Amino acid sequence: MAVPRQFRRRTVLAGGAALAVATQLPGVTSALAAAYPTFDIKADFGAAGNGSTNDTKAFQDAAAAVQAAGGGTLTIPAGVYVVGRQTHTNGVTPYYVMQPIFHLSGIQFLHVKGTAGAVLRLAAGLRYGSFDPTTGERYDPPSLPFTTASYGVEAGRMIQVLDGSNITIENLELDGNNDQLILGGEFGDTGRQLKATGIRLLRCTNVQITDVHSHHHGLDGVTIGHGGLTAADPPTPHTITRLRSEYNGRQGLSWTGGRGLTCTDSAFNHTGRGAVQSAPSAGVDIEAENSVCRDGYFRGCEFINNAGSGLDVTHGDGGYTRFEGCTFWGTTKHSAYTTKPGLVFKWSTFYGSANVGYGSADASLATVYADCHFEDRPWTNGQVYRGSYLIADQGNAGQNVRYADCTFVARELRSIWTNDVAVQKHFLRCTFDHRYAALADGGIQCHPWGARLVACTFTESMGSTTKNWYINLNDVVVENDVDGTPTTVTGPRVHWASATGPVGVIAEGTYG
Repeated sequence: MAVPRQFRRRTVLAGGAALAVATQLPGVTSALAAAYPTFDIKADFGAAGNGSTNDTKAFQDAAAAVQAAGGGTLTIPAGVYVVGRQTHTNGVTPYYVMQPIFHLSGIQFLHVKGTAGAVLRLAAGLRYGSFDPTTGERYDPPSLPFTTASYGVEAGRMIQVLDGSNITIENLELDGNNDQLILGGEFGDTGRQLKATGIRLLRCTNVQITDVHSHHHGLDGVTIGHGGLTAADPPTPHTITRLRSEYNGRQGLSWTGGRGLTCTDSAFNHTGRGAVQSAPSAGVDIEAENSVCRDGYFRGCEFINNAGSGLDVTHGDGGYTRFEGCTFWGTTKHSAYTTKPGLVFKWSTFYGSANVGYGSADASLATVYADCHFEDRPWTNGQVYRGSYLIADQGNAGQNVRYADCTFVARELRSIWTNDVAVQKHFLRCTFDHRYAALADGGIQCHPWGARLVACTFTESMGSTTKNWYINLNDVVVENDVDGTPTTVTGPRVHWASATGPVGVIAEGTYG
């Protein structure tokens, strides 16, 4: 997992969003657990766990027993439990109807307690996508969106809880087996937007997910949502620890509503790199649906090699999340793409191009980056996403976005593009290392229009070259730091204002 970088001496977060960071939830108390029965999936419900017998009925019976008791503990011994079943009834649509696996509603306590080697694996040969409701044959819609319900075939949600509380899920592997799905045509607005998920929790509170590996699902590794919330509603705390959610079709984690999500030491990697891919194919998507997303906190998490952006925060009344010591690595799309308010990034690393973030006249809502590192360094497969610039103000002009004590290393592209001179972006004690020697002689290495530069350093690591480049200026404000440290351009090949402009100390003032 990602490890936070060293604290720098002068990290500035002034103007950043004030976030109420969710705290770690208390563990399941013995008194609460004792109030409900304990079941064993093998001893009490006859699950085989042998990797071949379909154990769907055992998990259905377990869910019915817990539901009848209003809650309970389900122990899952080591073994591979094949789950998931579809049935067909003449005249009933869709042609293939998904059977529930472990679905609960309205319970007050649940502890799903796996042990080392406990695996739930989706059965091979299940259908997923659009199928003709009369013949059961694959159906490819002429255009998208396509949402005719009778055609949409779902593969299954392994663990689903609606309107529950005091929920713990731990020590489990949930294998969506998506390379063994029989794919129908596309469904929804893009790809196959149908249920095929490891854990789906809607309108729940006081939730803990710990040491879970949820992978290769057709849709999401984990979905957490809570419709109908406002920012004034009470918290709905969820805590995720050491979750590995990888190779899923749409998202590692979809957060579609809630107040209070804490996620530590987790990996949201390789979305869309398995047998199924549906947009946005992000590591994590924060997208409130008829709700709000507030008070998110991610620490020591990975967002690596996803088919879409590592982090996508572009829709709904969301944002308002803090990321500390995280790694965002975009190989074919942005390392992070965010256009919503209240985001703070500290001690985090971004490999691959990213956009500036959210700008606002209210500085408390604008995106803040502190002690972060940005670089177009390839991942282990040799890929990294490169736009024209390492950082660009795409999607939002970035008013009051703030970079403090950040480092930008532009290997094979330009460093930053901020184009709107009517709004100001702030760069405080940042270092820009330009290495793009393939750029044409006399070209632009950096385009910080509308930027406020405080004690920044523009340097270069080109090797031997006779070319010259420049930092393009328009309404750029230069200030010394409070201790008198100036902005400098080290040269000799990258110059201030023009390809023949000055290097060295840049005097305070407005340029361009």
